[in-house]
Amino acid sequence: MTLDIRIATREDWSVLSKLYADMDGEPSLPKDDLEKIFVQIAQVPNYHIYIAYLNQQPVGTFSLLYAPTMMHRGYHKFAVLDSVTVISQMRGQGIGSQMVKAAIKLSAEAGCYKIMLSSNLKRSRAHQFYQSLGFEQHGWSFKCVLQPSL
Repeated sequence: MTLDIRIATREDWSVLSKLYADMDGEPSLPKDDLEKIFVQIAQVPNYHIYIAYLNQQPVGTFSLLYAPTMMHRGYHKFAVLDSVTVISQMRGQGIGSQMVKAAIKLSAEAGCYKIMLSSNLKRSRAHQFYQSLGFEQHGWSFKCVLQPSL
């Protein structure tokens, strides 16, 4: 099984909405919200949403952000992998593995020295999945929920 993985475009809003909604069984975002968010993402340099297709059918998605850093001599960028999802009826068939391997390859080709992701503590199966692909638990992940002032 070979996936066709490509960068999402404006025409892919509805596909992305369905993929994200399927991830946790949540309702899709309204079209106006999708458009607004996608336009904002498109303005961020080195940030792309990818869609994986199998036989021209969308089966998964992930996002990659490449960010520069001055922390390590000789290393210039790191990657953040986010929003990895495979449609529920196709999980367990190797699609997620192919997508993450593609993300790792894309990140290395972009000159990144590491790729990072965050996973909810409750997702023990996801943790095992990422570990099987070479990811290691490193440090702690923290969050601070903010109330945006608009």
